[in-house]
Amino acid sequence: MHLRCASSFSFYQESNFFSCQKFFSRQDVDQRVGSLRVFESPGKGVDMIRFLFVSVAFVTLILFPIVAEADGHLDLNTDLRLRWEYSSPWDPGEPGDTVTMMRTHVGMNTDFTDNIHFMLGVLDSRSLSGQDDPEIGDGVPGVHQVHVQVADLSRLHESLGFLAGWSLGLGRSELPNYGNGRIIHSAEWSNVGPATADGYHLASQFLDGALDLNIHYLTLAKDPTGAAGSGDHFYGAHLDVDSLPFIEASFYYWKYRADLANAAAAAANGLADPGSSDEDTYGYLFTLRDGIIPRVGVTFEYALQDGNRYDALDDGAIQKLDSLYFAFEGTYDMPQMAGFWDMDWRAGHIMATGTTAGATREEAFRSVFGTPHGTHGIADVVDNSNIRDTYFGFSTVLYEADVALSFHNLRADQGEDWGNEWDLVVSHPLGDLLDLEVGLANFTSTSSLRESTDFIYAQTYWQF
Repeated sequence: MHLRCASSFSFYQESNFFSCQKFFSRQDVDQRVGSLRVFESPGKGVDMIRFLFVSVAFVTLILFPIVAEADGHLDLNTDLRLRWEYSSPWDPGEPGDTVTMMRTHVGMNTDFTDNIHFMLGVLDSRSLSGQDDPEIGDGVPGVHQVHVQVADLSRLHESLGFLAGWSLGLGRSELPNYGNGRIIHSAEWSNVGPATADGYHLASQFLDGALDLNIHYLTLAKDPTGAAGSGDHFYGAHLDVDSLPFIEASFYYWKYRADLANAAAAAANGLADPGSSDEDTYGYLFTLRDGIIPRVGVTFEYALQDGNRYDALDDGAIQKLDSLYFAFEGTYDMPQMAGFWDMDWRAGHIMATGTTAGATREEAFRSVFGTPHGTHGIADVVDNSNIRDTYFGFSTVLYEADVALSFHNLRADQGEDWGNEWDLVVSHPLGDLLDLEVGLANFTSTSSLRESTDFIYAQTYWQF
């Protein structure tokens, strides 16, 4: 399955519990379905509930600034983001329609107190070229995030003094970038969406900031008739270490449990429920400290996945999981010279594949929340498995516009190579309130598995 849609959740009530619908960029959307799952459309009664819920959210976003200005108690920040996309073809894996689509996001955030922060966002995704495709968007606004952040839990009540220094985020929220954001990520809106999920996030620092610990628990789907712990979940921990010589380091571990996701995938293919499966993703990122080599930056990331994964499209069985990922990137801040712009150069290599070849193994490496848009080029033609991506490019400022040009040579670890892609992204502020960004991509296929693709997007952003 390939999707090119903003990450969004829209809740609907079902048997006294909440399910969710989530749209990701179409790159590497895996078939475990859980976190990347597209649910069946709800009935008319549920549509009405969702419509009323979203309408209240829109009214809140519009009226709150007026109320805040009237009573002087709330300081609200509101933003409006519009994005248009064109892709020909829409699905590069098979010849198909040219698609144009639009996404609209309205967001608001405020501080209830100096210790409690609140965020609310509503997102709408739809086709402008007539396609009624749930992979593009259902054309109904959905709540993107409803999130409360407590900066220090010990300040809520004197009995919570033992939690001094711990912060808590609760609700549906955008996930932070960890490492370089390619494996555990929340891409910026200009990269199609941040990924969102429901759950909680605990964080604290130790040793005067030398250690930064983050803990997540995310419920993707809950089975109210099952035993405790049934359903689809993510558990995650990330540790930043800022006390090592020469490098900054981060280490992470995430576990994914698939239960309802496996049952849904099996039913869609006429197979029996295989039961639950568990996947572990663990790895590290090393970054050379600024100034060790003047004007040069170096990063290296390595990750492994093991456990068990269900693949309904393969042999309908839960298979042993064995895959790896590594990436190396170097940057160079070129000093400005006569006749040249001030350029930042970037080059690197990414590989994602299986660790061994075996008929009973599942070897596809899948980023925890789906591959971020633009990892292998903004056209999102190639998945994040069976890939060797060698890339280079530069960014500069030209007439107050930020300009970034990049090239990706996309080869396969096994089988036919994919092709090459050129990307150009230009962003420019238009006054104090409005920013404009335009992206152009051309993918030239060398494989029978992909079509050559042209991709264009334009995005505006207002903050007030």
